[in-house]
Amino acid sequence: MRTTAGRRAPSDLTADLHALTAHLAALSPTRGLLRVQAFTPQGSSGGEYHVELAVSYGKLTVTYWGPKGSACWRVERYARHGTALRLDVSRRVGAERGQLIITSPDEAPDEAPPEAFPTPDMTRWKACVRTWLNRNLPAGVRITSLRQRRYPSPVAGWRAQYGNTVWLVFTTTGPATLRRLLGDALHALDALPAATHLWLLLPPDSRVELLPFLSLLRVPQVRLYEAAPDWSAVHPLAPGHQLPLITEPVRLWRYRPPTPAELQYLRQWFGDALDTHCEVVPAGGSTLSVRWYGLECARLQRRVVAEEKAAGRTTPALRFGLTTLGQPSRPLTARNRADFHALLDSLGRYRTPATREVGHPLYRAHPERWLDVAVRRQLHLIDEALDPAHVRVQAPHFSRDTLGLADFVTLTHTGRLAVVELKADADADFIWQGLTYWLRAVHHWQQGDFLRRGYFAGTQHDRCTLPHLYLLAPTLRFHPTVRAVARRLRTDLPVTLVGVTERWRQSLRVVFRECFGKF
Repeated sequence: MRTTAGRRAPSDLTADLHALTAHLAALSPTRGLLRVQAFTPQGSSGGEYHVELAVSYGKLTVTYWGPKGSACWRVERYARHGTALRLDVSRRVGAERGQLIITSPDEAPDEAPPEAFPTPDMTRWKACVRTWLNRNLPAGVRITSLRQRRYPSPVAGWRAQYGNTVWLVFTTTGPATLRRLLGDALHALDALPAATHLWLLLPPDSRVELLPFLSLLRVPQVRLYEAAPDWSAVHPLAPGHQLPLITEPVRLWRYRPPTPAELQYLRQWFGDALDTHCEVVPAGGSTLSVRWYGLECARLQRRVVAEEKAAGRTTPALRFGLTTLGQPSRPLTARNRADFHALLDSLGRYRTPATREVGHPLYRAHPERWLDVAVRRQLHLIDEALDPAHVRVQAPHFSRDTLGLADFVTLTHTGRLAVVELKADADADFIWQGLTYWLRAVHHWQQGDFLRRGYFAGTQHDRCTLPHLYLLAPTLRFHPTVRAVARRLRTDLPVTLVGVTERWRQSLRVVFRECFGKF
C-alpha cells in the first residue's frame, strides 16, 4: 500500500489537487461516474456519482453529486490503496468527520473502510517528542516536564530554557483533546509569564480544530507542528488565520411567534400555568414547543390547528410527553386526558422554584435550560444595555444538524449583536463553545443573514461593531480555564463573564461581572 498524506501548506494544495485529479481521471478516463462509499458516525452509504475536487479559500474540498443526492467535504488527508482512493474528510468546522472510498464503477464495493492510521500510545509518543526536542532545541538546553493539573491527562507538556529564552511545548494524541491542550498551554503561560515561545505538536490533520481559536488569542511566538499520518515524524505548520468554513443556510424558516388563537388553544389545556411556568416557542416552521421552565412537555402542530378549525374536525393537534427524558410522545385525546393532567401535576410539584424535593429528577433535569429561562426573564440583571424585546432562543438554525449559535442571541439598545452562552456546571469547554458560537455569529451578522431571515425586524443594526459575548454561570461553577483564556483574548473581542448566585432557581442575582476587551 502506498500512502500519501495531504499536505497543508498553501503552496502544496495545487500539487495535491493535481495528484488527486489525475488519480480520478485514471479511474474514469471518460470523466464519467465513479463509485463513492461514505462512512460517517451516522452510518454508511454508497452509489455512483460525479466527483470533483477543488481548492476553495485555502482548503482542499471534494464534491460528489448524482441521483441519490450530493455532498461537499473538506479533504484532511488521502491515501491510495491499490486503485482505490481513500479520503479522510470533515465538515461543520471539524465537528463531523468521515471517510470516502472512491473506486472505478466496475469494481465491487468494500464492506468496510481500510484500516485507519494507528494512534500511538501516549507514553511512547512522549518519548518520541522528547527525542525530537533534543534534536531541534539548542545544545545544552534544559528540558523539564510540566506537572499536569489533572491525572491521568491526555496532554503532555514540557518547559525548556536556554539563557533568557523559555519554550513551552505541549502535545496530545487525540484530536478530541485539542481544546484541552490549548487550555493547559494558557494556564502554563499564566504561571510562567516569562515564556517567549509556545510550541504545539498536534495529531495528524487536526489543525482545523485549533486555528480559529489561535487567531483570537494574544500569546508569545507560536509554532505549530503536526505528526505525520503514521506518527513517524513531525512537520512544521504555518499558523495562518483560518476561519471556520460556514456554508449558506439549508433550513430556511422565518420566525413566527405563536398567534393569540394558538395561545388560547393551549391555555384551554394548561390553564394559568401556561403564563406562569411555561413558554411557547417555535420549533421549526410548523410546530410550537411548550416548555415548563425549559423542559419540553408538549408540542402543538400549527397546521393541524388551522386545518381542523376550518374543516370543523377535532383531530388531536397537541402531543405531550417528556421526550428529552426518554418518555414517548403521545397525542392528547379523551382517553389519556388523565395522564396529561398527571404530568402537569408532577411538573407543578417538582419542577418549580418553591419545591422542597430538590433531589427529584424533574427538578434536576436540564439545569441549563432552566437557567436560560431565568436569565431571559430578568435580562436587565445581566446587563442593562441588553434589549429584552429582541431575545431569540437557540437561534438561528442555519442547517439541519447544527446546534445553533448559542443559548440565545439579542441586541443591545445601540443595535449591537449580543451572544449569550450559559453553563450550570463547571466545564473547561465552556469558553471554547462560546467562542465557536461567537465566530459563527460574526460571520452571519456581517453577511446580513440575520436580517434576511427576519430577525430583529424594525430595529437599528450596528453591523460594523463586533458582537459582544456573555458567558454566564453560577459563581462557583466557573472553570479556571475560562478566565485563563479570557485574559489572553484579543483586546477587540468584547467578553463579559457573569457569575450568579448558586440558588439561582429561587432567586437570580448577579454576584460578579468581569469584562475583557474594549467595549
